[in-house]
Amino acid sequence: MTPQRWHIYIVDLEPRVGTKPGKQRPCLCIQPTELTSFGLKSSVILPITTNTFKEEAYPLRVKIPAKTCGLRKESEILLDQILAWDIELFKEDLGPIPEFFQQKIKQALRDFLDL
Repeated sequence: MTPQRWHIYIVDLEPRVGTKPGKQRPCLCIQPTELTSFGLKSSVILPITTNTFKEEAYPLRVKIPAKTCGLRKESEILLDQILAWDIELFKEDLGPIPEFFQQKIKQALRDFLDL
């Protein structure tokens, strides 16, 4: 599978290490698709959790409503958990995240990384 930028995938994140999320969970691929075609065996992802904060946690988290790309519950993208993960552990493509959220995540990444 060649991960596509801005698609949500089910990714096997085992084993859990420290504060990093474990198990199979949805993750957003943020790495440009073209880079994987250069033979890279990993892709940069942001894990997604349903363990949401009541208050806004921007830019650490970006809320995504239920039913976006088949997500069953309201979820949050964990911008402080950026990972480069082996593409062989990408299990299922849930589809592209809507453009509105792409823009919101890009801005959150700029703010979080102080770019």
